[in-house]
Amino acid sequence: MPGIVVFDLDGTLARTSEVDDACWLEAASDVLGLDSMETDWSHYPHSTDEAIALELIRTGTDLAPNDENVHRVRDAFAGRIEAARRRRPEWFRPVPGAPTIFAALRSAGWEVAIATGGWRRTARMKLDAAGVPHEGVAAAHADDAHPREEIIRIAMTRATASYGCAFDRGVYVGDGRWDVLATDRMGLGFVGIAAGDRADLLRSVGAETILPDYLDFSAFQEAVERLATSLKP
Repeated sequence: MPGIVVFDLDGTLARTSEVDDACWLEAASDVLGLDSMETDWSHYPHSTDEAIALELIRTGTDLAPNDENVHRVRDAFAGRIEAARRRRPEWFRPVPGAPTIFAALRSAGWEVAIATGGWRRTARMKLDAAGVPHEGVAAAHADDAHPREEIIRIAMTRATASYGCAFDRGVYVGDGRWDVLATDRMGLGFVGIAAGDRADLLRSVGAETILPDYLDFSAFQEAVERLATSLKP
C-alpha cells in the first residue's frame, strides 16, 4: 500500500498568508463591523476559517452565530480574495517547488491530498492564482469541519475513496504552530515548510524537521520517508 502526504495551503503550497490576513480584516470590518481582529490564528479555538468566523460573530457582535452569518463573512472574504487576485497577482506566489511537488511525490510512489483551514472556494482561487495544479487532488476544507485534525482525516478518507487504495503511512506538511499541535494530537508525522522566525516558532512547539521550500526534493522526500507514521488501525 502507498503512503500519503497531506498538505496545508497558505504558507505551505502558496505564499498567500499576507493577502489572507488583509482580506480577513476587510471582510470582518465590512460584514461584522469589527475595527480589528486577531490574525494570529492560534488564538482561536480552531485555526480554520469557518470556526474563526463563528468565533468572531459570537464574541464581537450581536448577530446570531448561524450558517447564514458565517456564510456572509465567507462570501465577503472570497470577494476580496478575487479582487486582490485581479489587482495584485504577485501576492499569490507558489512556495518554490510547489507547482511540481505533487507530480514528484507520485512519481516516487506517494499519493497526495490537501487539508486546509481555508474555505473550499477561496482555497481553489489561491491555488489557481499561485499556479499549483490541484485538479483531481483529494481535498478537505474549513467547510467540512472545524478542528484541523478532522479536516486532515476527511482529506485522507477522500483520498482513499478517490484513488481506490488504502494507505499504510502518512505525513502532514504545514507551516503553522496549529499544524504541529494537530498532528501531534493525531500521532501523525509532520514536516514543516518555513524559514526564519516562522521556522523557530515551529521548533518551539516540537517540529523536528523544517525545510524552506521544495526545491531540494531529495531532502523533502527523505523527511517524508523518515517522519511518516503508520495509519494502520
